[in-house]
Amino acid sequence: NKVHLKYKNENILKINNFDIHRGAAYFINGNMAAGKTTLLNLITKKITPTSGEILYENENLLEISKNGFLKDIAYVEQEFKAPWWDSTVEKFINKVLDKYKHIKDSKSKIRNISRTMDIKHLVNLKLSSLTPGELRWVVLAANIAADTKVLIIDEIEQHLGPYHIKQLNKILYRKCNYDGVTIIASTQNKSLFRSHLASVIITLEKGKIFSVRSS
Repeated sequence: NKVHLKYKNENILKINNFDIHRGAAYFINGNMAAGKTTLLNLITKKITPTSGEILYENENLLEISKNGFLKDIAYVEQEFKAPWWDSTVEKFINKVLDKYKHIKDSKSKIRNISRTMDIKHLVNLKLSSLTPGELRWVVLAANIAADTKVLIIDEIEQHLGPYHIKQLNKILYRKCNYDGVTIIASTQNKSLFRSHLASVIITLEKGKIFSVRSS
């Protein structure tokens, strides 16, 4: 609501009013420097707005504890910061899942996501041995397995070829439509993702919402 973010007295993001509804998929489309990552960083408490308010379930985001909020969301950022210790894929996914108290059986979650995303052949490998595409797929797998209320993905197509984008479409469609997960993803290539997955496509230009289209 009336969110402005300024840098050196210049507005880099200005969104007067926008609602995100539970259990829908929102794709934020736009060219480089349109404000997509900035918007995602705002709604994940990584940065704070210069003015205005962001509400999460009718509560001001700034007044919600970071730990309390983060238990509800999973955020796949563009830049992945690997653990300082050279973890195996299985240990990495387990560490991600350990952050969420609602997950009672992480081993079962790892087995299921390994089958769903076809990474059984990777689970015993070190993260440092993976290609950029494999690493991105593993990071996506870990955050999808977390079964949070909200799943946020920045530059969703990053490092993925046509086959894996097609698979991701199917997986996210199930998460949204059968598990009720709210999905918010940024992209520079909205045409890569099926129209029936994206409930709403928001186009940003120079930090402002240029258009909102519902599918």
